[in-house]
Amino acid sequence: KSTIGDIIARRMGTYNFLDTDTILERAAGISIPEIFETEGEEAFRTAEAQVLDSVHAHVRIVVSTGGGLVMRNQNWSKLQTGLVVYLKVDPEVIMKRIEGTDRPLLQTDNPLETLKTLMEERKERYEQADVTVEIEEGMSVEDVADKCVRALHDFIDDNPPAWKQAKAKAAADGLDWVQ
Repeated sequence: KSTIGDIIARRMGTYNFLDTDTILERAAGISIPEIFETEGEEAFRTAEAQVLDSVHAHVRIVVSTGGGLVMRNQNWSKLQTGLVVYLKVDPEVIMKRIEGTDRPLLQTDNPLETLKTLMEERKERYEQADVTVEIEEGMSVEDVADKCVRALHDFIDDNPPAWKQAKAKAAADGLDWVQ
C-alpha cells in the first residue's frame, strides 16, 4: 500500500504521500510490533486514530493506512472526506508480499487463516470504498499504480462535482452560466 500510495502521489504532481503507520512509529519512537507488545492492540488503535485526526483534514494528499483502521466508525467517516481506494488482493498474494515482516496480528500458528478471518471481518467496510482496484499476483507496483490512477480518473469522470452538474443543468435549461 505504501509503495503504491507514494507512486500515485508523485504522479499526481502536487500531492504529498503520508503513511499513517510510519507517522505513528516516528511519533511513538518504537515500531508497531513493539506498540502491540507493550501497550496492546487497543492502545495502538487509539494512537492510529489520533494520527488519522492529524492528517485527514489536509488537502492534496494520498494516505496509506493500516488495514484495521477502517473498523472504527470515526476513522471511516474521516476517510470518507476524500476518495477511498480499496486494493483488493487475495490473502495468498498478501502473504507472499509481506513475507519476512512481523505483522502483530499475524503472529499466529496459521497466519494465512488469521489473515482470511481479518479480511472477512473487514470486508463490508472495505467494499464501501469509492474505488475498488483488483490486484492480481504478478502485477508490478507500476502496474498497480497505473490501474489505480485509471480507476480514480474513471470514478471522477463518472461522479463530477455538484457545480459541474449544476452548470450542465443550467445549460440544458437554456440559462447562461456565470463566466
